[in-house]
Amino acid sequence: MSFICSFKRYVKAVLRLCVTLFLFAAITAQAQVLVRLAEKNVQVPAILPALTSVAQAGFVYEPVFNSRMYLVEAGVGHSETVILVHGLGENGYRDWRAVIPALAQRYHVLAMDLPGFGLSQKPSGRYSPTQYARVIQWLVSQTGQERVYLVGHSMGGAVSLRYAASFPETLHRVVLVSVAGVLQRAAFLSHSSALPIVSDGVPYINKLPTPIKDMAGEQLRDWGSRLLSYAERLPDPMAVLHASDTAWSGLLGDQPNANAALALVGEDFTQAFDQVAMPALIVWGDQDPIAPPRTGVLLEGQLPNAKRVVFNNTGHVPMSQADKFNTLLLDFLTAPIEPTQQDKRPLSSGDLTCHNLRDQHYTGVFNAIDLRGCNGAVLDTVQATSIYIADSDVELRNVKVLSQQVALTVNQSQVTMTNGELIGRKGIVVSASQLDLAGVTVRGSESAVSATEPSTVIFSVSNIHGPTINRAVHGVFELGSE
Repeated sequence: MSFICSFKRYVKAVLRLCVTLFLFAAITAQAQVLVRLAEKNVQVPAILPALTSVAQAGFVYEPVFNSRMYLVEAGVGHSETVILVHGLGENGYRDWRAVIPALAQRYHVLAMDLPGFGLSQKPSGRYSPTQYARVIQWLVSQTGQERVYLVGHSMGGAVSLRYAASFPETLHRVVLVSVAGVLQRAAFLSHSSALPIVSDGVPYINKLPTPIKDMAGEQLRDWGSRLLSYAERLPDPMAVLHASDTAWSGLLGDQPNANAALALVGEDFTQAFDQVAMPALIVWGDQDPIAPPRTGVLLEGQLPNAKRVVFNNTGHVPMSQADKFNTLLLDFLTAPIEPTQQDKRPLSSGDLTCHNLRDQHYTGVFNAIDLRGCNGAVLDTVQATSIYIADSDVELRNVKVLSQQVALTVNQSQVTMTNGELIGRKGIVVSASQLDLAGVTVRGSESAVSATEPSTVIFSVSNIHGPTINRAVHGVFELGSE
């Protein structure tokens, strides 16, 4: 009997040892990516001094572009992995220099210079979010983990969005910071044309009286907007490049920023949003001069489990506020998943009328909405049975219209709409106007979109459903003209 008891204790001890060794081996295999993949006998540039105590670096060979990629690894030994994806520019992984040490206290961290950037090789090929997402997929496969956390900034945010849509089963959560692209290129570029006019390159502009300077700025922005609209009607000079990888590499092979930027604005995310069901954190600066903050509103409205945080007095790089950003990031990565809260909206407030007023802001549930001569009006989180806009410059955010007749009528106006639904016998009737719609679904049983006078409609990641059309749309459309 004593022999049997001793044997059982021996077996249990062996099993405990095996389990311990297995867990240690699993964690080690997951974390030490560089130990397994780093190329030997290759001189490796020194890592940033601020990271020498927490991270190591080396070159790995990635199979998507068949190139040598500079990889930074920190937090070896932690069982969960966070992958950081940088934006355009030669900084590469350096964009995360203040983030990596904070993450490495709790997570295994991987950051890289994407192929074409920083210390990595500059291979031929199209530096698109789709291609870079394949690079991230390969890197995830090397961690030995089923799921990781993904954080992307600017172009890296677009890469992370594409990855989350293409490989959702491999992610716990995704963080999208100041995402570039996503909007149709005319809408994306118009953000720059709408920025305040500064004196750089325009001598003596700051010496002008403020009213004249403001008037000049308004005229220049209007001219820039019209020029962009006109350029969209011309034959696309990039069509040949988009159709030929050889032409693309031949013209852009030695210009990684141009390569990636052109591929970025040409990427269509219309079908991506429905695939991104994991928790998503969206971070933006309220004064971002590069990525329109409107894109953050779009993402929050389109991703089913998203939270948006805006940093005040901040530009394109929220990570520059290191303590604030790191606290937000770590809280999001570790917080328990909460069920999505449904908005409780009030009962209808009746009709809404705005005539010859400026900068009015409305929210709530209404019957008919009538806006005439209401420049700067904003409809935010609104439900209505119809909207009529004339002689106005109006912004619509998270608006839903369910109508028995025409959902949205626009006459001699400029309308920007982000997230929403326009449903009626006729979805949109437009006349001598400009519409910029992003993340909008238009449904019309008789007609989805029609024009009585020449008008321009920009669609970004939107959908149209009508008697003769039923598809996703991402482009510029000239209506009502011969």
